Amino acid sequence: MSVLVVIAVAGLVAAAVLVVAWPFVSPDRGEGEPALTSHQIERIELLERRDALYASLRDLEQEARIGKVDAAEYEDERRRLRSEVAQTLGRLDALDSKHGSEQDETALPREG
Repeated sequence: MSVLVVIAVAGLVAAAVLVVAWPFVSPDRGEGEPALTSHQIERIELLERRDALYASLRDLEQEARIGKVDAAEYEDERRRLRSEVAQTLGRLDALDSKHGSEQDETALPREG
């Protein structure tokens, strides 16, 4: 009797593994997502950099409002961050210009 139980449990386990693994091994699973192009990767990196710089500027403004940063330090850091934002936006614009009006999933919506 215990041999039959072991065989039944093994059969159930095999069936469960097959059901769970089938989407990954099925010949009908379709094509995977296409890899990002170097343009898309660079654009995503620039957008992330831009967002991080804007967050740093917001944090700096908040720290200045509550008096955590003195005026001279605030101006120096603000100037540095704004310069980095300008450079990042310039690189982003140059990248977009280089690739024309190519729209992809990382493209910003254009205002019309």
